[in-house]
Amino acid sequence: MGFISTTRTVMYSVVAAGVVGLSVNACMLYLLRENIKRLEEEIAGLRALLESSTTPRALPPVATRNSAPRVKFPESESEDDFQLALESIPSQTALVREGDQKTLCCDCECSSELRELCVTLDKQHDVLKLTEEGCREGLQRLETLNAEKPDTPQLVWRLVRVMYEQSKHFSKSKADAEQLLMEALQLAYKGVELSDQNSKCHLWYAILLGDTCKYDDTKTKLTKGREFEKHVKKSLQLDPCNSTALHLLGRYCYEVASIKWWEARIAATLFGSVPQSSYEEALQYFQRAHEINEEWQENTIFLVKCLVALGRKEEAEKWLCELKTQESSEEVTRQIEELRGKL
Repeated sequence: MGFISTTRTVMYSVVAAGVVGLSVNACMLYLLRENIKRLEEEIAGLRALLESSTTPRALPPVATRNSAPRVKFPESESEDDFQLALESIPSQTALVREGDQKTLCCDCECSSELRELCVTLDKQHDVLKLTEEGCREGLQRLETLNAEKPDTPQLVWRLVRVMYEQSKHFSKSKADAEQLLMEALQLAYKGVELSDQNSKCHLWYAILLGDTCKYDDTKTKLTKGREFEKHVKKSLQLDPCNSTALHLLGRYCYEVASIKWWEARIAATLFGSVPQSSYEEALQYFQRAHEINEEWQENTIFLVKCLVALGRKEEAEKWLCELKTQESSEEVTRQIEELRGKL
């Protein structure tokens, strides 16, 4: 990176000058005069490049699976933490408090017929999503329903959801998974346009923004990150008891708070601004999500991570002891042991 290499040149030159007996202060002044113009030119060029390439663009029309182009699946440099968060999202019905059927449909103006249909679809989805064949069955039914009842946001976001679930079964065909997710992203955007007051439309648009980031360059990820935060917060504003939205905001704040100071300084130099958050803010989101869904172990794991980061180790130990008494997956067990090693 140009900015870093130039800075290092200044530092190394100062050290070399000291070896030959020059005054460090005088040498630094000389080098600063020589390099400051070059630094300013590099920063101005990078900012201009960023501004020209990150301007939000209108999403193109939804493509069909038969017409959408195949693109090469890029190899990611590292495992995406956000993707891990999405994989731990609990079932739709588990997120709804007993007796609160309105939350399932996410629209107070729903007809009783549509509300009953939504309840049935959600119960079936919890079973169908477990297999590729089940996802295909659910996808076919929702495509038919969307054709029969076009521009119905409650059906649009449920179609997006089953497309997302089906993509997880395409482990041997990454190009097909990418194509399906990109179609789901376009459809989710349509859902938000159809109903700005539907919390699940905003939530699933945010989820698809996050999940498709693995196919984008850094500049596009920055733009999607801002949109992700905006739509998760909108979803939470419309449905304050949505534990999924609370958890995702907690993950977002946790990752931002984990940025090292020097990474933030470089990002601020290159991009003009960086997100701001703290472990305290992330902890609040995880605690609120836990109050709604106490059985969500992955959420509890991140609650403990925040406590560890804040130095509140006694509280973290109590939460880990509680988790140890529960039946857990291998991944959760691994993370529990890893956190215990930090106490």
